[in-house]
Amino acid sequence: MAVVAKVYIVRHGETDHNGQGIIQGQLDTPLNAAGVHQAELAADALENVPFGAAYSSDLQRARKTAEVIVEKHPGLKLETTETLRERYMGDWQGGSVHDRGPPPPNLEPVADFTARSAWWWGAAVARHAQRKAAELNALRTVSGRDQDVDAFEPAHILVVSHGGLIGTLVTNLIGSRKVRAAEGVAIGRCFNASISVIEIEEDGKGVLISYADTTHLDDDLVQDNADIQR
Repeated sequence: MAVVAKVYIVRHGETDHNGQGIIQGQLDTPLNAAGVHQAELAADALENVPFGAAYSSDLQRARKTAEVIVEKHPGLKLETTETLRERYMGDWQGGSVHDRGPPPPNLEPVADFTARSAWWWGAAVARHAQRKAAELNALRTVSGRDQDVDAFEPAHILVVSHGGLIGTLVTNLIGSRKVRAAEGVAIGRCFNASISVIEIEEDGKGVLISYADTTHLDDDLVQDNADIQR
């Protein structure tokens, strides 16, 4: 089964709020110096990936991370969207995770958050995969061979978002059996500027090749994410 799309999902670099244990949610917080450096290291790691599409949350910590990566890919257009934002944490936003009380009434429901990320995947990533699958089938028809065509290149898609959204998206994709985890790959903490990779095959099914990889980073990483409701 041929791979028709490769999706590289990057969490934004570190912010001061990350290190301080402050719940950000959809607050528009900037990267700190460590976060910019992490974005640069992620950009170096992805420099040779021939991206054809790039998407990011419109919140500046994700957008700046994406912009640093996209700088190494002349001509690549970055599309920002509210749909890739972190979960809206309601009245918790701006407060310390250590002082967090009962869930506020204006907290974005998990079902809505999950549906938002799943809708985006279907509207953006799945469509890229469908187009590339059709392209592959057309090449096979022309060549008269029922096998992979050497000239075919899968779509390479950059996605920059937030730890809560990435975890929710990937967990839902696996739970709905749209994606399976490769042997030895498990969903754990999603660290700042980590890279997760999903390959999508021509039947629309995906394989989680890696999750929250940080081998390209050289900083001490913030271990906990205040935006994850435990």
